[in-house]
Amino acid sequence: MSIGQQMKTILLATCVSSVTLLHAEVAAHPFEVESGMVLYEISGGAQLTPETNLSIKGHAKLRFKDWGDVKLEEEGGIVLTTGAIKHKQHVKRFEKQTKDTVITADFENEQLLERKKGANGIHDETASLVKKGQENVAGVLCDVWEGPGIKKCIYKNVVLKLESHVLDVSYVRVATQAVFDINTSNEACEVPDYPVQEFALFEDNLKTKNVYKAENFCKVLKDAAYAINEDNISYGTGTVTDKEREKFINHITKDIYERQKELLPELLNSLKETRACLQTGEDPFTANQCIEHFSRMKAQLGTEEDDYIILWDEKRKNVLLDKIEDELIYLQSRIPCVNRAHNITDLSACMK
Repeated sequence: MSIGQQMKTILLATCVSSVTLLHAEVAAHPFEVESGMVLYEISGGAQLTPETNLSIKGHAKLRFKDWGDVKLEEEGGIVLTTGAIKHKQHVKRFEKQTKDTVITADFENEQLLERKKGANGIHDETASLVKKGQENVAGVLCDVWEGPGIKKCIYKNVVLKLESHVLDVSYVRVATQAVFDINTSNEACEVPDYPVQEFALFEDNLKTKNVYKAENFCKVLKDAAYAINEDNISYGTGTVTDKEREKFINHITKDIYERQKELLPELLNSLKETRACLQTGEDPFTANQCIEHFSRMKAQLGTEEDDYIILWDEKRKNVLLDKIEDELIYLQSRIPCVNRAHNITDLSACMK
């Protein structure tokens, strides 16, 4: 090799090395701000079926440092259905992301589920969206981006406001407080003190049991909102058939459906046991013990009543027994249909 060729090789290697180093120095991060904390309010709702309505209300917190390479999200709130299907569930979700891993808290089993982060790169919050101006959210001026069924207000790739209307299902997550470039201690990004389980050890179990857990209900709606612009799909009322909307509704309410399928037969058995117990109850103390389990079950179904018994005599006893008998007859007549139901649409028709 001539001296000239050697010099070209050296220069080329030097340039490649310099470009690599430069690229490493300006490597992309999730956010364009070093650290911060954002508090959100969450709301939403829909008419799931002609007989059943859904509402969600909650809050969320985002904390991050290292330009978003380390971020922690917490969500909590209530999912409520009224009408033919009565369902009330408190939701709680925790997720921490680092450069390499995603850690999710399983509060029910008091464990942390850890998996390797996918190689999809940085999420582009504005993909397939059109910039429409600016808006002030939580005292921060952010850029408004819109697409079919979705609107975001983004500050340095941090979404301060997300509004989606997917097949008449609304989901809104809006910041109420936002502070950036703050000192974020390691303690602020700590996870619950639970044992860590590797994701791969129970991946099949997760697919069948945890994907539609109530903790993830709001996330399902949020992911659906993001899927609109990622898939470039329009969900306007004029472009979607009733069948497509029904399929979407059954998808986002799978956890509610499965929970109702468990609870309704249990409620029927509880009614029978409560009736038998009350028939022999002779005082308020005994009567309250009889209805305790039944009252707890009704609360899970979204019906909370002040049914504590203070006075107890034969007349009050018969009135309560008649009420329970009516509920028992009604529910017993619905159970065969409930057992045949395959989704929330079927179940709602059963309970109307």
